[in-house]
Amino acid sequence: MPERRRILIVEDDRDLAELLRLQLDAAGFAPEVNLTGEHFLADLARLEPELVVLDWMLPACEGLELLRRLRREPRFRRLPVILLTARGAEADRVRGLEGGADDYVTKPFSPRELVARIKARLRGSSGNAPTRLRSCGLELDLAAHEAKCGDRELDLSDTEFRLLAFFLLHPGEAFSRRQIVDAVWSADHFITERTVDVYILRLRSKIAEPRFTSQLAAVRGVGYRFEGKVEKLRTAAQP
Repeated sequence: MPERRRILIVEDDRDLAELLRLQLDAAGFAPEVNLTGEHFLADLARLEPELVVLDWMLPACEGLELLRRLRREPRFRRLPVILLTARGAEADRVRGLEGGADDYVTKPFSPRELVARIKARLRGSSGNAPTRLRSCGLELDLAAHEAKCGDRELDLSDTEFRLLAFFLLHPGEAFSRRQIVDAVWSADHFITERTVDVYILRLRSKIAEPRFTSQLAAVRGVGYRFEGKVEKLRTAAQP
């Protein structure tokens, strides 16, 4: 029997935390709850979860500050994090995503929908999909979740990596911001189309490769298109 995938829930509402724990357990995950945010990094190191569900407002420390601490740890920079909050304003959603969250869920919400988002976030790629992509001096290893620009390893979050992979997997195709949101995040109204612009800017800044930035083009009245040629490999590249 395969090992259950570990999920860390950081939520101070005991009833909600227990409901999420039960839902995730029933869905085949191995959830663990932290009710205060204390010892957060220690819990991460001990559990090595595959995803974190993190409340914004916590008694020990604001969730956004815990998220910043998590992203400063090299081993957790690409760990998917779904932020829970009662703050529904667009400015708050942007702040949470810019702070390093991969998805954003506004309370009240359906626990079943959250479980569906977690499954979508952790869903593996098909066996026929390429495992390595090359273009404009970039190289993405989809299996190892690693990205390089020349000899430089790129420090990308999980969502930044997924967004970059999305464009390289669909060269020459123009996508609206809503299509990009649905493909990279999930098909819901909590992630705004402005989020795409924020992440495009972050990708361009982190990659800082003129060949790439010139090929990732805005399409007036539509959204974005990657215009570069992409080499798609289904086996690991030979050294």
